[in-house]
Amino acid sequence: MDEGDFKKAYTAFKKLVVEYPDNAECWFYKAECGNYASGMFGAKADVEEIVEAYKKAMELDPERADYYQAYGSFCVSVQKYDEAEKAYCEAAEIDESQSSAFYAEFAIEYFNNVMAQYGEIMEDPKARAPYAKKALEYLLKALDLDAAEAKSLL
Repeated sequence: MDEGDFKKAYTAFKKLVVEYPDNAECWFYKAECGNYASGMFGAKADVEEIVEAYKKAMELDPERADYYQAYGSFCVSVQKYDEAEKAYCEAAEIDESQSSAFYAEFAIEYFNNVMAQYGEIMEDPKARAPYAKKALEYLLKALDLDAAEAKSLL
C-alpha cells in the first residue's frame, strides 16, 4: 500500500474491524482513514459509517482523549457542530493537561468552518455574532478566563 493512500487503508481497516471487532485502534484508524479518504476523488466513505467507527473506538477505549479530539474535528468538518462541541469537551475532561489545547482547537476550527460554510455572514456582524460568541467562550475557557477578566485585560 502506498503511503497516503487512504482509500486502500480504509478498505483494509474495514476488513480488520470485522476480524478484530474489540480492537479500539482498528476502529479508530478505520474512522481516520475514512475521514481522509472521503475528501479524495472516487472515495466511498460514508459519513455515518465514519461516525460509527469513531463512536465504536471511543466506546472500546473511553480514556483516549485523542479519539474524542479526532472525532470532534471530523464533526466540525461535516457541520455536526453540537456533536463536535461534546467531543472536544469530553477530550478536555479525559486529559485535563491538554484541555486548553482542545478548547482552543474547537473554537478556531468551529469558527473557521462556519465562516467557510456560511461566507455571507462574514459581512454581517449580527449574523456572525452567535458563532463568534461560541468561539470566544471556548477561547476564554482555553485561557482559563471569564468574560469579566478578559474584558479587564482589554
